[in-house]
Formats: sequence, structure tokens, C-alpha cells
Amino acid sequence: MRASISFFFSFVLALALVNFPNSSHASSNMDDVFSGCIKVLKSRTGTVYAGGPAKTTIVPNSNNITVTINKRGGKAQTIVNIYVNNQKRTDIVFNNGNYTAARSRTLNNVRGKTVRIDIVNQSMANKFEYTLRVTGQTTALGSANANLAGQGQKTTRLSQSCGNQATITITRTGGSARANVYVKLGNQTIQSKVFDKNQNRMTLTVNNAQGRTYSVMVKNVSVGNWFRYSMTARSN
Repeated sequence: MRASISFFFSFVLALALVNFPNSSHASSNMDDVFSGCIKVLKSRTGTVYAGGPAKTTIVPNSNNITVTINKRGGKAQTIVNIYVNNQKRTDIVFNNGNYTAARSRTLNNVRGKTVRIDIVNQSMANKFEYTLRVTGQTTALGSANANLAGQGQKTTRLSQSCGNQATITITRTGGSARANVYVKLGNQTIQSKVFDKNQNRMTLTVNNAQGRTYSVMVKNVSVGNWFRYSMTARSN
């Protein structure tokens, strides 16, 4: 009888391990997925009177964005209309009253589309004081375009990386000069490469980048030749 009970509990334990795997393993797999950095794409503070709406337009580079309106003062009845490519997508309503509140709406599938936010005061004698913030996830850290004469240089400061890696891509768009490329953390050069005169593209990868802010300096080291380029940088 004792052997049968022992076998039963062993069977139940094995079944539980199959159906409920170690939670630390599951969370580590989820942590490996990098979808981008949450960034403020646009912000604005103001006061709206009955004379007309406050209009804000943005073309986000994020697929999903969140529009947050923080009512800071006033007591006007106010509606916030949100349009995507001139089609109304949603709205936020603040009823008449002397109070403060923050309300948000999330819009999906808006990358590259025109998003317009109209804050409309619907009262005749009252005002609406607000702060508007548009946030979204993006992997972009920065971009630049330049046309450097001989011995000319340009430094581009990137946004802070939230991914563990930062990838910087430089593409020649004209000229035949040779250039030196430096990736810097503060005043310290952490990577340097030569962009050869016959080279069309260069990619630099910086590891352990999370929470750090880099700058990229490109210097034309030729005399008499131009170096025209475009640069993009992203977290991953």
C-alpha cells in the first residue's frame, strides 16, 4: 500500500513538471525579445480657449503610439479628437469641472502616417490648460547626412540606447574620399574604422550599449576629394 502511494505522488509531480515548466526559463525567453525604446516623440504645453482648437501633427516612426493629455487646470468642457490620415480614429473627453486628470489613447499601425490631435474647448467662458505627450516604441537612435570637403568632419550625438547593442550604418552617397569613423562615449573613442575610398557601406556594432549615449564622428582624411554620406543608428 505504501509503495502504491509513493508511486502515485511521483506520477503527479512528473505531470506537474511537464505542464508547468520552470517559470525562470520562460521569463528569460521573453526578455530576449527587443521591440524598441519607449520615447517621447512629441510634447506640448498650452491653454485652449473657445476661439479655436489647439492642433498638433506628427508623423511617427513608431508603429504604435500613445497620446496622453494631462489636464493641468481650467474647467472647460473639452474634447480631444485624434485623426489618422484625416480620418477620425478616437477621442478623449474631459467633462466640465475644476479638476485635474490624465487620460490616454493608444493608436496602432500608424508608422509613416499623419496623426493630428485637435484639442477643442467646447465652453464659451472657461479655459482648458493641458500638457500633451506622444510616446512610442522605436529602435532609432539617430541619423545624419553630410557632404564633407577634404579634412572636414561632422559629429552626430545619438539618443540613449535601451537595447544591449547599438548598430551604426554609414553609406557613401557620393565622392571618392577616404574617411575615418569614430564611435565615442563621452570623450573616449571606443571604436574607430577606416572607410576606404572604394568602400560603399560600413556597419559598426557596439555591445553593452544599454543606458549609454554615444556620438559618431566622421572625418574626411583626403585632400581635394569629397565624402558624402548618410548614417543611421538603432538599438537592438
